[in-house]
Amino acid sequence: MASSNLGVITCRAAVAWGAGEALVVEEVEVDPPKPMEIRIKVVCTSLCRSDVTQWESKAQHALFGHEASGIVESIGDGVTELWEIM
Repeated sequence: MASSNLGVITCRAAVAWGAGEALVVEEVEVDPPKPMEIRIKVVCTSLCRSDVTQWESKAQHALFGHEASGIVESIGDGVTELWEIM
């Protein structure tokens, strides 16, 4: 079972700092899960059309790759069940 209190962690993320700017892989801080949330250690992700649309938009700052698979890394208070989805 994942830990319920790991604090802030550092991860790598594909970030665009402005509309249409190059994607840059950077380290970002991720807060611990809040009550009824889980934090996933992403093993694999990809970019889909909605990522590209957001990248091309006038967004000031964005993280990409929301379609991911991974492992539950930590859980917030109140989480009582986890499901394995394949």
